[in-house]
Amino acid sequence: MRFVDDLKFIAIKSQIAPLDSNIAERAGIINYERKRKVNRWGLADSIVLATARARKAKVITGDEHFRDLANEAIMIK
Repeated sequence: MRFVDDLKFIAIKSQIAPLDSNIAERAGIINYERKRKVNRWGLADSIVLATARARKAKVITGDEHFRDLANEAIMIK
């Protein structure tokens, strides 16, 4: 598969979630808590997790930062 085909597939199967003030505030709280537990946890990780929680969704990821969140993340590697 070519990059363009992969990108089209992802675009069709994905939703773009806006970063509003509610998600930003939740991400800030998550960021504070997770940085105390997870080495090199980043703000982008917090935004992704806050968005998933707000939408009652799971994060599908290969990012090891989410490994301990078995109820909220599905690890793909």
